[in-house]
Amino acid sequence: MADDWLGKVRGHVGEAKGRFDTDRREREAAGNAPASKNIILTEREVRGEWDANRVLFTTLGGQARPITAEDLAAFRHNMRQAERRFEGSKGITARQVIDLASSTPLGYVSNKPGQPRSDIDKARREITMGVPVSALNGTIRFITNAGPDSKKVSRHHVVVNLHEFEAAAAQLAATPNDGKGGKSSKQIANWLRKQKLSFDCDCERHRYFFRYVATIGGFAAGRKETGYPKIRNPKLMGVACKHVLRVMTELESSNAVLRFLEKHLASVSEYKANTTVKQVEAEEALRFKVPARIKTSEQRVAEARKVREKAALARAAKVAASKPPKKTAPASRRAAKTAAETAAETLGKQFDMSPEQVMAILAAQAKAK
Repeated sequence: MADDWLGKVRGHVGEAKGRFDTDRREREAAGNAPASKNIILTEREVRGEWDANRVLFTTLGGQARPITAEDLAAFRHNMRQAERRFEGSKGITARQVIDLASSTPLGYVSNKPGQPRSDIDKARREITMGVPVSALNGTIRFITNAGPDSKKVSRHHVVVNLHEFEAAAAQLAATPNDGKGGKSSKQIANWLRKQKLSFDCDCERHRYFFRYVATIGGFAAGRKETGYPKIRNPKLMGVACKHVLRVMTELESSNAVLRFLEKHLASVSEYKANTTVKQVEAEEALRFKVPARIKTSEQRVAEARKVREKAALARAAKVAASKPPKKTAPASRRAAKTAAETAAETLGKQFDMSPEQVMAILAAQAKAK
């Protein structure tokens, strides 16, 4: 079945906690290793307190080599650049995550044609589902499928903290029970999912490539990372792994997630709420769910423009069809036909349509009359 990766909903919190705890213990052990074996580049060292006798490596420039004082200066510059991208504020919106993943991607090294080049590319191709399975107050837990190359696990856990949960609960508390005045729970849920958030993922891509970026950007929901990613991501590019990108898309635009948030808010009592979906509910949701398309803001604007242009063409066709046809001689009709085809070609280029599509719209408008 397509949803075999989902596994059991029951126990998902413990499974996620176990993975995050393992990550924490391994990071602590690496940080506490003797100086001769410690490979963590600390915040203090990035600032310049560097022991020249300590040999650490970086891939800055494309090749693995020992770190120099110039590299440390470059790391500090990269940190300032990253902080500016994230506007120096706490939290990030789902829309910002998607747009930044597209505009400043951390590329995958691949020489094979047709292979994914970035995390957003992989998210579109490989991570087809992201389903909310539980929520405790403003913390929402999602499960996504793992990528096709994953050998260790079939699913991943993404935790999202919605920063404005209490504000949403306050809006709900101000709404009368009779529904008159104030906002509906659906409106509040829709507002909430577009506000600032922080996130965490149990995958290795997030752990080694993006946890540090999330930490300095102010949107790390889990363990904070202070060790600079000198090997994996020295330029601090990208923002989120493919699992997080799928979740951000579902959170922002999926009707299924909107219904889940609405249900969660409906259970709020004294600014607290606890919601868990049942196994059958999760499987049923996946069985009939069409994954939301991962679209940047630029793509959304372009698509909206095309819709407006096609609507304008349809209106023009309707006006043209409403005018009574004039009786013309055969030669004139042939000339008119040629002129119509030329006009259809011109309109088609303007509205990104084929001449045949334009003619079909005109014919449909004439028939409707």
